Amino acid sequence: MVVTVLGLAGVAVSAYVWYKQVTTGPVACWGDGCAKVIRSRYGRLLGIPNGALGVAYFGAAALTPVVGTLVPEVWVLLGAASAVALLLYAYLTYLQFAVLRAWCVWCLTSAALALAIFLGLLAR
Repeated sequence: MVVTVLGLAGVAVSAYVWYKQVTTGPVACWGDGCAKVIRSRYGRLLGIPNGALGVAYFGAAALTPVVGTLVPEVWVLLGAASAVALLLYAYLTYLQFAVLRAWCVWCLTSAALALAIFLGLLAR
């Protein structure tokens, strides 16, 4: 249940980031770094908006408890995906700090949700 709630929260955050990556206009933000980070050249991985990748990851996380009752191996896949997500989030957080010198609360929230999912999987 916790993984589903965290996954749904992640989908919401990632969907907003994705929308702001592909549209113009202001980005709701505590501070002034969100638009700079979201719309930077680091906002895409292999041409795919990071927000879209987040929607896919968090959507899969939200569905895992349901699918996992039928196919228990899916939990292992979510664990692997979560480990990869954490590495990517660590790199993106480094870029915010060291390269862009701007902070995106949406991005940091997404990273925290991925960490919470990973820790939840470890506790499982």
